[in-house]
Amino acid sequence: MTQLYKTTELEAVNIMLSAIGEAPVSSLDNTSLEDVAVAVNILNETVVDVQSSGYHFNRDYNVGLLPDTDGQINVGANVVSVDASPYGSTQEVDVVLRGSKLYDRENQTFVFSETVYADLITILAWDDLPQTARRYITVKAARRYQARVFGSDTLNGFTAQDEADALVAMQQDDSRISDTNFLNSNWDVYRVLSRNGRRRYI
Repeated sequence: MTQLYKTTELEAVNIMLSAIGEAPVSSLDNTSLEDVAVAVNILNETVVDVQSSGYHFNRDYNVGLLPDTDGQINVGANVVSVDASPYGSTQEVDVVLRGSKLYDRENQTFVFSETVYADLITILAWDDLPQTARRYITVKAARRYQARVFGSDTLNGFTAQDEADALVAMQQDDSRISDTNFLNSNWDVYRVLSRNGRRRYI
């Protein structure tokens, strides 16, 4: 029996190419081929778009962000969202991400005097994604590719139902691995229960 593996980036691009009736390629190194270059760009765009919403697989919770010698906190270029963690000692700090730096909205400054504990949403590289995310991104990217190249999002390829099914599969897998409990895992509920410092642990 043939050993099967998770979808590679090359396989994702070839699936996109097949959706418009193009032949597969053996490498992504030669992006001089216009169809391949367009497919790679759309795939990368979709990788960012999908992950920007934030799922269990690309969230990190209560991460300590340490100021540098200038008091500024720089985060990685692949971090797209930062929010003060409800579990951290700096939960009342109102922070947002501006460029690659953390910004204190209340005090209107980029300078911090202590470590900020925050929840992060990070754009992961393709090889770090779970298979259900790879599948959903591939289908979504293929439909975008079809629409942009031929002006149709159904020609030779995937339908809206295919995309919806892939999204449901990814969401169900993400929920399963997160061991979701509504009261324990929902930050809005936690904040209500924690209001005015009167924390109640469920």
